[in-house]
Amino acid sequence: MPPILSFLEREPQDWAATAVFALIALFLSRFADALHRQSTDIRQERVRLERLYLTSRDILLIDRGAEIGPQLTRLIESIFKAEAVALWDAREAKMDKAGSGLIAEDEVQAIYFGELSENDVMACRFKHVLRLGTRPVGALYIAGYASDGFLDSRSADAIASLAAIALERSHSFLAEANAEIARRSGQLRSAMLDGLAHAFKTPLATIQTASEGLLEIPHLSATEMELASLIEGETVRLASLTNKVLETAELEEANFRLDREKIALDEFIEGCSIAFASIVNEGWLVTLQKSKIDYVWADRRLLQMALLQIVDNAVKYARPEAAITLLVESTDSEIVFSVQNEGSYVEPKDRLRIFDRFYRSSEAQYKAAGTGIGLTVTRRIVDAHEGRVWVDSTSDERTTFFIALPQIQKGQSHGRNTEQSSYR
Repeated sequence: MPPILSFLEREPQDWAATAVFALIALFLSRFADALHRQSTDIRQERVRLERLYLTSRDILLIDRGAEIGPQLTRLIESIFKAEAVALWDAREAKMDKAGSGLIAEDEVQAIYFGELSENDVMACRFKHVLRLGTRPVGALYIAGYASDGFLDSRSADAIASLAAIALERSHSFLAEANAEIARRSGQLRSAMLDGLAHAFKTPLATIQTASEGLLEIPHLSATEMELASLIEGETVRLASLTNKVLETAELEEANFRLDREKIALDEFIEGCSIAFASIVNEGWLVTLQKSKIDYVWADRRLLQMALLQIVDNAVKYARPEAAITLLVESTDSEIVFSVQNEGSYVEPKDRLRIFDRFYRSSEAQYKAAGTGIGLTVTRRIVDAHEGRVWVDSTSDERTTFFIALPQIQKGQSHGRNTEQSSYR
């Protein structure tokens, strides 16, 4: 059939115009297609950013009083329209799921232990090990999404980062809550001990006075004298324990006052030797001084109390008739007091814990009577002075406790200085 319409060009300029028109039409078509794709990408990016914003916002609003796992999985499932979300918390060893899809628990754990990070956009499977820095803290598995949902590799990576931060934030909140509970428990315990110790002092004084009166009665039999002496000895021991409890309660206050002063070391050591006479037999205490510094900046009463606790501990666990050596040395920045005894050994695993309240190593429990309070008092006093306390023990049964206090800094006043300590 002949054509209904015909188009005939004979002139060269007509051919040129037609070619230009075709090129322009092709260019405009490609340009319109690019704009359409760009518009689609912009809409998808806007949706992605909006959902990531909602995720990060709602993570900040997560209920701190409830478990983090169920809330986080429900949040991801609802915002990104996922079919199934599974979260493995490595610290709690706990799995949480949300959505209607099925995810095997072993498969999620394998992501964590294998440290996998895979994004299969075509199959809608996103697997990520959750890291905080370089440390893995859990695993996240997102499977599928609804027709109105949208999830790509970048979104999955961002969700994994947010989930890791949320887990660590939850653990931090839990640690903070536990620390606050421990602090309040310690305050309550200290208050109770303080009240009991004060309540004990009056009857103890009465019992001690009565026992001393019994010992003064003439013509007591040997058995009666032994019983009266036993009463007096145990009363003195109980009174000493009561005083230690009161000292510990005082030192555990959030703020207590340090009465710092410039103390001459020679005078201080001589005063300590006199104070230690009641617990150290004559000739047992050997004092040495190799310090280039003649003074220390400290609270005289508290420093002497700290040394008394260490000397008392050294006497309890020393070999009979063995000398107790008190040595004072100085370094470029510290004054170091050391107390050494012979006949005791502290296991490496116990060298930090023995400064905890009421802690006693298994060997010490059967070697000498004690309460586990004295070294706690020492540590708190040293902490208040911004110093250090530690113990060293050798296999030949030589144990040395050290107290290191900072020297006076240049420009620091040499007069008396009363300050508040706010250590923990």
